[in-house]
Amino acid sequence: MSNNWFKAFPINEIDDEEVKEIEVPNGKKITIFNVNNKFFATDNFCTHEKASLCDGYIDGDTVECPLHQGVFCISTGKALESPATVDLKTYETKIKDNFVYVELG
Repeated sequence: MSNNWFKAFPINEIDDEEVKEIEVPNGKKITIFNVNNKFFATDNFCTHEKASLCDGYIDGDTVECPLHQGVFCISTGKALESPATVDLKTYETKIKDNFVYVELG
């Protein structure tokens, strides 16, 4: 496992069933999802038309793109419904000292 962990934000800044966009040092935007108090991170933009998934509809372990309704699995990044056909990149997360961290590779 890499030691390239990015300290994203305090855990109390995201409630259960909420989503938060962060920008990491290279300028890339990542979305962090809190699903049943488990944290998942994916690239922020839909692989179909680059719409922000922070504005998408969250339903359990899925997020629906707000632009053309492509659906992705939050935990795996898998594209589940067209027009999205390319999976999202996912990132490992961890909680340490009440902060959410994202592993950037």
